[in-house]
Amino acid sequence: MDLNQVLGRATGLASGAGGALLRRLQHVRLPGAGQASTTDDPERAARRWRAVTVLRDPADVDPAAGLPAPLAALGDRVEVRVTPAPGDRGTELAARYRGTPTEDEVGDLRAALREAKALLEVGQVLRMEPQPHGRRAATPQGAALEGAAQAAPREGVL
Repeated sequence: MDLNQVLGRATGLASGAGGALLRRLQHVRLPGAGQASTTDDPERAARRWRAVTVLRDPADVDPAAGLPAPLAALGDRVEVRVTPAPGDRGTELAARYRGTPTEDEVGDLRAALREAKALLEVGQVLRMEPQPHGRRAATPQGAALEGAAQAAPREGVL
């Protein structure tokens, strides 16, 4: 057996194991993955600040100059806080709902923070979907990635 055959078999085994693991994990809900801890009051957990660290100077993330579009779309329903990130590593952009949000609204806020971070850092939100034009080659790794993206909750946690 030559090296290419060994590598081909190893890749096939790894892909098969990854696919089996993904199918098994689709039905598992990990603690903290989009849900409150068992010791936390659900209303209190829903009103908690959600935050992202943006690799920009705090002056570049000034809410008075206007919020990024994803956060601005939530309007007066959310309050936004901008502080220097610990260790001089950029800016912490945090937001929370003024009232008690629904579970879907919490997902919307988390998605808005991730999109705001992308806009502030690179100027656009990169997405896996919709598929770029052209034909995507069917590979075991691509199938695993597409399955993981479809199984992930809105909060961005696999």
